[in-house]
Amino acid sequence: MEEHKFYLLATFEVSKEDHALHPEVVAEATLSMEIPIRVKIGRHSYSIGTKEDFLYRRLAIQKAVHRCQQSATFNRSKNGLTRKLQNLEHYRGAEKRYVNYKLHVYSRRLINLCLKHRVATLLLTGQEGKEAVAKKEEFLLRNWSYYSLKDKIAYKANKAGIALVVE
Repeated sequence: MEEHKFYLLATFEVSKEDHALHPEVVAEATLSMEIPIRVKIGRHSYSIGTKEDFLYRRLAIQKAVHRCQQSATFNRSKNGLTRKLQNLEHYRGAEKRYVNYKLHVYSRRLINLCLKHRVATLLLTGQEGKEAVAKKEEFLLRNWSYYSLKDKIAYKANKAGIALVVE
């Protein structure tokens, strides 16, 4: 123990939801930059999210942070550095929070579509090639997060009782 400090590491077991899923129904989902998630369930095709939703808002946050950094030199510093960098503190972590929120929304929409059509298996197709391209392009990786989206989809699919297969 570090100087009488106690740390509680809590673990929670999340029970699976009970849904009447049909094992013969399969959904194919692809993740891309233009449309974050494209899903095909039988003869139905759905697009979840747009490039504008994700990329442009994230770039706007980055530009706002840059503007705050530039204007910080001209801010009044009566109460020291904290007052001077007050606007910059407002944006600290804003991009990360926005991305996390949007990926949560996209994954929730995908799982809701699967539950609506009673899908038992969800296939994520063509991911290895896209991840290899994303690692090479620095700009793409900065503005898109494949792993985090896959992680959220896997968690929510497991909770709903949907089998996830990554190809």
